Amino acid sequence: MKRPDNSAVLKLLGRLALLASAALLGALALGPVLRRGQVDAFYGRFTSPPAGSLVLGTSRAAQGIRPAVLAARLGGRFEGPLLNYAFTLTHSPYGQAYLRSIQRKLRPEVKNGLFIVAVDPWSLSLTGPEGVFPEDQSFIGQLHQVSQNPNLPYLTRYQTKPLYRLLLDYATATERLHPDGWLEVNIGTDSAQVRARTTRKLQDYKQLAAAQHLSASRLQALRQTIEFLKPHGRVVLVRLPVGPSLLQLEQVYQPGFDQLMRRLANNSAVPYLDYSAQPYATTDGNHLQRNASAAFSEQLAKDLAKMLAAQ
Repeated sequence: MKRPDNSAVLKLLGRLALLASAALLGALALGPVLRRGQVDAFYGRFTSPPAGSLVLGTSRAAQGIRPAVLAARLGGRFEGPLLNYAFTLTHSPYGQAYLRSIQRKLRPEVKNGLFIVAVDPWSLSLTGPEGVFPEDQSFIGQLHQVSQNPNLPYLTRYQTKPLYRLLLDYATATERLHPDGWLEVNIGTDSAQVRARTTRKLQDYKQLAAAQHLSASRLQALRQTIEFLKPHGRVVLVRLPVGPSLLQLEQVYQPGFDQLMRRLANNSAVPYLDYSAQPYATTDGNHLQRNASAAFSEQLAKDLAKMLAAQ
């Protein structure tokens, strides 16, 4: 029987040791990234502790409302932590799936929370028949553990990149999800870039307007969301600023939307603040620029403070 080549064995052992070392170093490097929730634009919201107050809506609210700014001005008037739990138009339009996720994220004993519910025509619209909601098949509809760190169900089912890409992508990412849920987006904001993005975004929403309708089911889910939140604190409906071209399209698509929200707010006994026409700078006509999100959040905090003082 031929004896094994000792040099080949040593080479194999050396390679295995290198692989093990690389895996260990990768795990050590990834550990802080995972613990801080720095995986993608969503993961950190599912690793943070249960919330005492929430910002809800789609990517407009995710990028446009900064909990840190609100908390700094409003102080201890509401239970914390205040978490931005807004995602995207694909994942978090108002519906039963989003409502269930909100119910899981909010601490059940909260009585003095603040709930900023961002509304616009698209977050209440649907493509196709009533009763068929695409987000039911997403993490919003299927992830039951929403306050777990690390959140292995999310990492194994919804984070699809190879783990080594997490370090590389995080180092060069244009998006940064803050611990309070605010999504910071760093992209060019010179006039030419903004015009080009606004043209593309407007075309996307024109296609949505042609394919969608205002959904009675989503409107009912919004009512249910408000009614669920009211026993836990103060609910405020907010319509965020957008660019003039997109606002004009929204007015054509749903000309009675603002009146509908005012009736809903009145019937639900909650305030409605409409900032849609205010001139804050956007990256694409739809999302506020980083500096504009700070200014808008300051204005929102001032208006909320006045509202509370008047009570």
